[in-house]
Amino acid sequence: MENNHPKIDAIIEKMQEVLDAIRGQNPELYAKYPMHLITEAEEHDVRTVTEQWRLPDEYLYFLQHYVPESLGWSTDEYINLDIYGARDLVQGQLGYSYNPVTDEVISEWPDSYLVIASDEGDPYCLDLSRGDTTIYTAEHGTGSWDFDIAYDNLEEFLHSVLLPRGSGDGEADETEEYNYYKVFITGEGSDKIKTLLFIKKTFSCDYSQAKVYLSSLPLQVFKGIESRAMKIEADLKSIGADYELRQIDFGEFISSR
Repeated sequence: MENNHPKIDAIIEKMQEVLDAIRGQNPELYAKYPMHLITEAEEHDVRTVTEQWRLPDEYLYFLQHYVPESLGWSTDEYINLDIYGARDLVQGQLGYSYNPVTDEVISEWPDSYLVIASDEGDPYCLDLSRGDTTIYTAEHGTGSWDFDIAYDNLEEFLHSVLLPRGSGDGEADETEEYNYYKVFITGEGSDKIKTLLFIKKTFSCDYSQAKVYLSSLPLQVFKGIESRAMKIEADLKSIGADYELRQIDFGEFISSR
């Protein structure tokens, strides 16, 4: 097949170079928590997504040549951006367009929006009704989705991950300067209504869906850096919810779960 997307090839090659540089800065750490970027997708993974969605040619080409494993992009722009490959794209829609707990489509989600990446819950999407690769984003946990254009095209979006966090000397130790946490709701607490409202806001779901989430405890409501985890802990304390704050290591932080 003729390659009509050399710029995408160049960006993926640069991604590989950045990843190699990161691993080289701390080989002992990344030997324990390996991150990989394979550049050829499995045919059945590509077939799965093309049968489900009509994708812009440039994005489909990207999926065919970008296969991340335990790979998140942390820069000054992103906390831990997961850009989905073909094998992860269906799973990436869970909690946005589809509720896996109730096995239902989420009506509040724009039906033409495809989540191609997520940064700690904030989605980055294509509007498939347009046929182009304009990237939209919105903040999660606000009670409704308010999308804005983040990047004019896929190429600009991918370039945004190439600048390492805190460029300059000393960035090799950047990941080790953070503490990472997961936060779980473990019980309804002293005020079930307030806990339900917190879940409703966090997952941008309706009240009935929040009740389903509350019935499936423990419920993970956050994974990320300490400062944000502490704020969520304070919010849960203020509403009297039962919760668990669990410190995790870097390997668990960059994992998909």
